[in-house]
Amino acid sequence: MRILSSAVILAVAFGVGCANKTSTATTKPPAQGGGAAAAPAPAAAPAPAARAGGAAAPAGARAGGAPAAAAGRQGGAAAAPVTVEQHAATMKQIAASNASLGKLIKSNDLMGAATEAQNLATLFATVERFYTQRNKPDAVKIAQTARTGASDVAAAAKAGDQMKAQTAAGAVAPTCKTCHTMYREGGGTEPYRFNAASGITPP
Repeated sequence: MRILSSAVILAVAFGVGCANKTSTATTKPPAQGGGAAAAPAPAAAPAPAARAGGAAAPAGARAGGAPAAAAGRQGGAAAAPVTVEQHAATMKQIAASNASLGKLIKSNDLMGAATEAQNLATLFATVERFYTQRNKPDAVKIAQTARTGASDVAAAAKAGDQMKAQTAAGAVAPTCKTCHTMYREGGGTEPYRFNAASGITPP
């Protein structure tokens, strides 16, 4: 009887022990604070700020584009030198233009006279540049006076004032004669040549 009671007690104790082991093995530890906190996702890199008009403008392309090229000379590029041969050719053109201008004014073709007078002013500008490049201030002044006179003829002709255009044209010829006396060799029939006093010789 005692042996049977001991066997029953041992069987119960063994069963309880096994039950505790099973319970311990299957029971999960309680989550701390509702479970482990998830690692924060890395913040996305900020997108580069878009620039107005697309890609960034290259250095210097501000305020309306690439910077303007620096003006190396006053008034832009230096004027090309006028040669002695070009001066002589210009003198021939002046003589022809002045003769044509007188005829146009006389015939009261004032629109044609205005165009011819403007052409004459351009020719005198070439002569002015020639003497400027050779440092001849007296000739420069004469050429400037002639150019201004031709421009006055053009203005009067455009305004339809034949008398004023004729008067202005008459004032141009004396300037030519003054310069020729100072610089030209011989008369006006032969090709233009500079006299010895001018100090101007072909290069």
